[in-house]
Order: sequence, then structure tokens, then C-alpha cells
Amino acid sequence: MVRGALHHVSLEVSDIARARFFYDRFLLPLGYRRFATDPTYLGYTDGALTLWLLKSHRPRVHRKAPDGDEEVIAEHLAFRLPSPSAVTAREAELTRAEIYPFFRGEEHPEFSAGYFSASWVDPDGIVLELYAMGGTRASRRSRTPGTRARAARPTRKRARAPRRGRASR
Repeated sequence: MVRGALHHVSLEVSDIARARFFYDRFLLPLGYRRFATDPTYLGYTDGALTLWLLKSHRPRVHRKAPDGDEEVIAEHLAFRLPSPSAVTAREAELTRAEIYPFFRGEEHPEFSAGYFSASWVDPDGIVLELYAMGGTRASRRSRTPGTRARAARPTRKRARAPRRGRASR
């Protein structure tokens, strides 16, 4: 059997400047670096995985941002952190940078025992999740990979270029 590893992901975005504002704040503290900047694309890598953001002239993908009433959000990018406290710390740092969570950090035993996560929505409706395994030993239930249950306390502030105000909690 030949094994393969995920090497890169390419996503369409509508505005490179807005994407750069969001992804610089989201990815750089996670160990990614922006290695390519152009008016039509951005490239970020951690050395193993590369994320390309490509300006769409005529979007092929018409993504509707989640509204908080979903039972699951199947399409998202998830980044694993070492602990729930690391997720909470990144959530606080992103909030200070005016990147507000869509789903605040909390434990989700319905995914797996000790699963703790928070999620954000980028300016084009792409959902990004930070998660960690740890914490309590809740009972494990089977789930379809890549699904997300409805948040218990959703907060919705779309990430944009600098804005003034506080996240509603």
C-alpha cells in the first residue's frame, strides 16, 4: 500500500487584504509563516502543510457562513493544539486582535472524551477550528468524522479588517 500525506490546501477568497488580516492573526501564532504574498494569492506553511488562499474572480464556491443553528458544520479546517488551555489562550489572543470566535471554547464529549474546541469564521465563510484532546473523561459516542454539533453558547462576530467594539458574550 502506498501512503500519502496531505501537503497543501487551496481555498478561494474574495479579498486578499481581508484574508491576510485574518490569516496572519490566526496562523502565524500557530507556527505558520506567510511565504508568498501577491495581489491574487497568499501562501502560508508550517513546513509540512501549505495553505494557499487564491483570489477568486468569479467564485466557483458560494459558501454560506454558519448562523449558529446548524446541527453540524462538516466543512472546516481544524488545527490541533497541545491542550485545552492553549485553545483558551489563543481564543483570548484572537479576541484581543478583534478576531472573534463563532463558537467559544468548550468541551464536546459528544465528539470524543476530552475534546475541547473553539471555532472562527473567516471573511469568506470558511470555518477554522482550534481543538485539543484532554480534560475530563466523558463517555465516548460515535460520530461521523468532520462533523460539529450545535454550539451551546454561540457568539457571532464576523472577522473583518480592523473594527471597533467588543465581542458579545
